[in-house]
Amino acid sequence: MQIIKRLNPYTRKRLLELVQVEKFRVREACKVLGVSEFTYYYWKKREDFNDLPTTPKRFYRKTPKELERIVIKLRDNTGLSSIKIHFELKNREIVNPTTNRPLSESAIRAIFKRYKRGYKFDKLKRPKVKIIRYEKQFPGELGHIDIKKVRKIKGDENQKRYEILLIDDCTRISYAEIIPDKTAIVASAFLNNATKYFKDNYNIEFKRLMSDNGNEFTTRYKKNLSLHLFEASCKSLKIKHIYTKPYHPQTNGKVERIWRTLDNEFYKKKWLNSPEHREEELAKWIEKYNRYRVHLGIKGMTPYQKLLKIRAAA
Repeated sequence: MQIIKRLNPYTRKRLLELVQVEKFRVREACKVLGVSEFTYYYWKKREDFNDLPTTPKRFYRKTPKELERIVIKLRDNTGLSSIKIHFELKNREIVNPTTNRPLSESAIRAIFKRYKRGYKFDKLKRPKVKIIRYEKQFPGELGHIDIKKVRKIKGDENQKRYEILLIDDCTRISYAEIIPDKTAIVASAFLNNATKYFKDNYNIEFKRLMSDNGNEFTTRYKKNLSLHLFEASCKSLKIKHIYTKPYHPQTNGKVERIWRTLDNEFYKKKWLNSPEHREEELAKWIEKYNRYRVHLGIKGMTPYQKLLKIRAAA
């Protein structure tokens, strides 16, 4: 087979003009443009002198409407994913008549896209929850307390360690400790230490304290609240204990946010050699957080500056 030399649309048209208009012989006309005679006869049959598209034609097998309706009905009624619908159709022996096979997962995802189904569109349909932000007006009006597990470090491999933190809602002044376990005894001892820290250093006394419903903070048997050590400590300190909505950590959002700050600015930045070193550095970081680190939640002031501003205005 002879090779067709690539010519642009102008030279192809010129080749035909040499033979058909100027009466050149085919061999002579091809010699002028440096192509074979086969090239002339090839373009003579073509009405258009442009190249054919090089991209291959894609043929899509369209899924019948009846089968698409079955897929959408399964999705709407059961909430199944594309892979589960694939197996569901396979188990029911429902096949695509054009291929005589069950619908593939990719075909089901294509149906989801056409009919705006799937997790991407489900997110758009969810009603937006209005976030109610609040901030107490006076220091000690409300405190937030929470416990979080911390990563193991060198010298502490065989024991779980936890971090417990108390933060003032108004000023964001905080106090934290590393504790060995999540028990009411340990949480009660921390509460006594934390309230003493706030009283001695900032003259803050808490009126209310918010926590989750963990066993270290309360008991589900409300008749026995007075027997729970943490509840008893709150009562002895004259602090009203309130609780977050179950499975709703946003209620305690201020303490949840400081956990992320601790991870980003303390644990990911510090090289901690031992449990003792970690406790020492944590105490330094908390002091820096309270007095020198600006906080965007309180308009760029430090927690200590916010405290001084409130007391100066009082």
